Amino acid sequence: MKYEIEQALRVKSLAIDVMEELMKDDGKHSVQELKQLSELFSRCICDLVNVYTNTSEDHEMILKGTVIKAKIGYNLMKPQTVEKE
Repeated sequence: MKYEIEQALRVKSLAIDVMEELMKDDGKHSVQELKQLSELFSRCICDLVNVYTNTSEDHEMILKGTVIKAKIGYNLMKPQTVEKE
């Protein structure tokens, strides 16, 4: 169960980072990015519920996928740096 708790806490940390970025309210994110973000974190919630309710068989694989989805969501929200040529 320790692995499951660590993974869940990792997802929580990424979600908090995303919330902080969204709260800056600078309006720089497109509607499409926000839709993608919403879908990714909705899927994360579903995954975590499946693990918590024991409706999935392979908790480790589910949690790995959940962390990946959260990382993708986090990367969507990170400020994009543009390299100058």
